[in-house]
This record gives sequence, structure tokens and C-alpha cells, in this order.
Amino acid sequence: MTVSTPAFPAFPKVSLPDLDGTSRPVLGAAGSWNLVAVGHSDCGTSRLLLPYVQRLHERRGPGSSVVLILQDDAATARDFLKELALDLPVRLEPEPYALSRELALTTVPTLFLVSPAGLIERGSEGFQRAAIEDLAQRLGVPGPFFVPADAAPALRPG
Repeated sequence: MTVSTPAFPAFPKVSLPDLDGTSRPVLGAAGSWNLVAVGHSDCGTSRLLLPYVQRLHERRGPGSSVVLILQDDAATARDFLKELALDLPVRLEPEPYALSRELALTTVPTLFLVSPAGLIERGSEGFQRAAIEDLAQRLGVPGPFFVPADAAPALRPG
């Protein structure tokens, strides 16, 4: 399912704490493409998706960034990142999930592709292989993104 974002064409210019508690902007440098992934450690679909978000981070082209927003506390997030061998920029969104509410999120994981102008170009809920492939292309990731050994499903709701 593609997220409809007509009421929120611009991604909010917000800062959230990183794993050390330092407040940092969610979006990368102005003029860059950004992929923002929102997930939670207790979500099975987040566990499926986030290793692929890591792959996007590792393979992205110049002028793009990937950030993961976890709806967890720092200790839980650290354990989760270690368990899944994730090493990408992380921001934490504590309850009451103000950013998620502003974006009208109804499920995690959710991905947002944010243009260099700061506009939400695309949103995707859950795990959608076709949407991830499209995002990979938009971020300059050489193809093919998925390989047969991944055994990635076509779709898994969040």
C-alpha cells in the first residue's frame, strides 16, 4: 500500500535524539535525497524490512542519505541494532510519537522518500518489494537490488 501524503507534502523539519541523546536533524543536508524509515523493535515487519534499509544505506548514490527512526528507547534500540547488524544513522522517537502523529502514520514500518526540496515524493507502508526496488533506483543504488537468495516476499503488511 502506498502512503497518501497530500496533506503533508513537505517532510517536517525536526530534530530527534540519536542513540547518545544528542538532538540531530532527521533529514540530511539540504539539497539531498533522503530516505526516512520509521520502525519499532517489536514489529516483525520492521525486522524484515530494516536489513534492506541497511543495504540501501550502504549502496546509496552520492547526494542521498538514509536515516532510521526507531520508536524505542536507547537501550532497546541498541540491542535491536546489534541483533540485526544494522549500522545506519538512527533517531529515536519517544512516546507520544509526535512526528509520527504529524505524518499521520498508521503503521510501522513506513518509508518516506524526501526530495532535495524537502517534499515527500513517496511513502510506503509495511514491506513492499516493488516499492523498495523503486526507492533503490531513486537513491542511485545499482541494480538488481534484490537477489534470489534474499527470498524476500512481495508484500508483508506492517
